[in-house]
Amino acid sequence: MRNIGSGRTAATVILVGLDTEDMGRIRETLAAEAVLPSTSTGFGDALTAVRRTRPDVVIVGFSQGIEAPLALAQAIQRESVSSTLVALADNSDAEHILAAMRVGYKEFVVLPNDAQRLRQVVHEAAYAPSDDEERGIVVAFVGAKGGVGTTMLTVQVAAELAAINRVLTIDMDFAMGDMASILDLNPKDNIMSLLPRADRIDERMLTGSVTVHGSKVHVLAQQGDLDPTIEVNADDVYGIIGAGCKGYQYVLIDCGTYMDEAVAMSLNVADIVVVVTEPNVVSVRDCYRRIQVLETLGVERDRIRLVVNRYSSTAFVSDAEIQRNLGISVSGTIADDPRTVAQAMNEGRLVRDVNRKGEVTRDIANLVGVLTDDVDEDGEKLMKDGTKGGFFFGLFNRG
Repeated sequence: MRNIGSGRTAATVILVGLDTEDMGRIRETLAAEAVLPSTSTGFGDALTAVRRTRPDVVIVGFSQGIEAPLALAQAIQRESVSSTLVALADNSDAEHILAAMRVGYKEFVVLPNDAQRLRQVVHEAAYAPSDDEERGIVVAFVGAKGGVGTTMLTVQVAAELAAINRVLTIDMDFAMGDMASILDLNPKDNIMSLLPRADRIDERMLTGSVTVHGSKVHVLAQQGDLDPTIEVNADDVYGIIGAGCKGYQYVLIDCGTYMDEAVAMSLNVADIVVVVTEPNVVSVRDCYRRIQVLETLGVERDRIRLVVNRYSSTAFVSDAEIQRNLGISVSGTIADDPRTVAQAMNEGRLVRDVNRKGEVTRDIANLVGVLTDDVDEDGEKLMKDGTKGGFFFGLFNRG
């Protein structure tokens, strides 16, 4: 799971217990280093704010007494939130400094004397590396358009990974999610029941809400009666994915095709984003647009893996043409075998259980190999010649 704080040009900061004068000093000091809130949060609301936003830095006022700041730091430590804690005071009191350090404050600053030190701490917090050793790999699947097989690929890849890994799949399509149906599951719980508790979710709570498939894949499904008008808070989605990464080696997310806050957050934290398309003009053109949207959302091309589903040697658009016109390599193709796939989908079975020696089964296994390569070193490249010429270039760039 990616640290969404890394890669930013400015840190995210929560200010707690500061008066108007303190706020002015902070703005003057951190104008170029941080994204600052317009108001200071009270101590009573501070822990909730930290849970929801998971900021890079929490700056806490010590000028009005130390009991509340010390208690807040202890509460944040119990939550295992990785935010850097900074104490802001109007004088350097040795006893207060010692007390602050004991409960987890990294710095104790007095402004304007310690302005440079505060800027350095905030800068370091924004670019702190994520703790990859304690986090699972997040793979988000998104379709170039509806019906390209995004959900099918998500569950098939998950089943392959589950042979030797703890794997969680999350149905993040709040408009049309049908992962449970494809796997012939009747979940007792679903993602909607977790959202109200997302700010305090842990591995145990998450595990109690999943449904386990026969392949050992743990599935966090959508509710049976979907509501396409529902609004989902991105911070709640972040909490659920984060809990999944603490308990599972792989978290696979089916994002469908509709872009909302839940999908945007999923793409933001994903180590790998699998874009699924088909070898026809409409799908490839929509794929071009989808990649543009991903870039707008901040998804770098080295995180994208392009997969062409329902591919054959007689496809109207070849994989070479797709690569040339999208400017991104095809990481894998899945054979066009409608009979096998349809049987698997209709019977709620895995493709490998329907036809273990089939081309689709082979291609899915190959795709797993691509996705489990080093996510930092195996980024896709632009075409070597840098060209986007040909028939499709004109098609993609029409108004």
